[in-house]
Amino acid sequence: MPVHPIHHLSIGTDAFNVAKKFYGALLPALGFDQVFEKDESFGYQREGFEIIIVKGKSLKDDVYDEERRVGFDHLALTADSRAKVDECAKILDELGADIDDPPGIVSEYGDDYYAMWVRDPSGLRIEVVYQGR
Repeated sequence: MPVHPIHHLSIGTDAFNVAKKFYGALLPALGFDQVFEKDESFGYQREGFEIIIVKGKSLKDDVYDEERRVGFDHLALTADSRAKVDECAKILDELGADIDDPPGIVSEYGDDYYAMWVRDPSGLRIEVVYQGR
């Protein structure tokens, strides 16, 4: 297994059981394997990079600027084709996920940048992207 420059990303959620379904559908579709599950956390791994979901506390009452807040903005996950981006959108739509932007070319990033954006159960923004270079 290659050594990835980023070991893992830990995401806290205030909707743990819904997040299990959301990430349990999205991540395997992108080639991630589930590597562990505990009472308050679970993890998936692909090519040495692990995404860990942890039961967290809601921050919904905190006030911040949605567009310019300090901290995590979004996670972009690589798909191996445009069809895979479309498949992920379909899977997430069937789960009732909040899709911000449906699959399509994002010309500001190039003619080969095909992506979709969705909110996870806690409102974190997730991008699924294929860039056919």
